[in-house]
Amino acid sequence: MAGTRSDFSSVWGLYLWLGVGIAVFIFAFVGFALVRYRARAGREPSQRDENNPLEIGAAVLLVAIISLLVYVTFHTETREDKPTAAKAVKVDVLAFQWGWRFTYPGQGVTVIGNSDHQPNFAVPVGRPVDFALTSADVIHAMWIPEQRFKKDAIPGKTNHFVMEFDSAGHEIGHCSEYCGLRHSNMGFGVWVLSQASYERWLASHR
Repeated sequence: MAGTRSDFSSVWGLYLWLGVGIAVFIFAFVGFALVRYRARAGREPSQRDENNPLEIGAAVLLVAIISLLVYVTFHTETREDKPTAAKAVKVDVLAFQWGWRFTYPGQGVTVIGNSDHQPNFAVPVGRPVDFALTSADVIHAMWIPEQRFKKDAIPGKTNHFVMEFDSAGHEIGHCSEYCGLRHSNMGFGVWVLSQASYERWLASHR
C-alpha cells in the first residue's frame, strides 16, 4: 500500500523533532559555555585544545542520527514506489515546457494544459493512484504540496509512484524544478472526487 500524506507527515515529524532537539541542545550547550567559562578577573584561559571522548561520542551520535534519517526516508520512498493491486487508477503524466498531459490508459481520456491554461485532472478519493511520470524535454518535477510528495520527471526515463488521496476537494500542483522562463506558471490542479463523481468526470471527458 502506498502514497498517503500520513506517510510523509510521519517522516517530516521525525525530521522536525530531531532538528528541534538538536537545536535546543546546541543553544543550551553554547549558553552554558558562555556563562560558565566567560572571561573574568583572576581566571586564566584553559590550555586544553581537545577532548577525544567527547568528540568521538559526538561523531558517533551524528552518524547514528544521519543513518536513522536516511533509513526512514528511503524506506518510506520504497514503500511509495511499490506496484499496487489491479484496482489502482492508472495515470500517465507527461511534463513539458511549460505544461502537463495526464492520460488515463484504457479510458480514452487525456487532459492537457500549459502555462496559459493550466490543466485539471481527477482522481477518486481513497483509492491508490499509480502514476507513470516522464518528461518530453528537460527535467521537471511533479509536486503536490498538500500530499507532501514530489517526484522528478526525467527525459527518457519513467518514474512510477503511487499516491492515495484521502480527502475530497481540489488540490494545486506545481513544477518544482526550474525548467525555463515560464517555470513559475507550470501548474496543474487535482480534483479529488467520490467514486461516483469520478466516473461521471471520466465520462464527460471521453
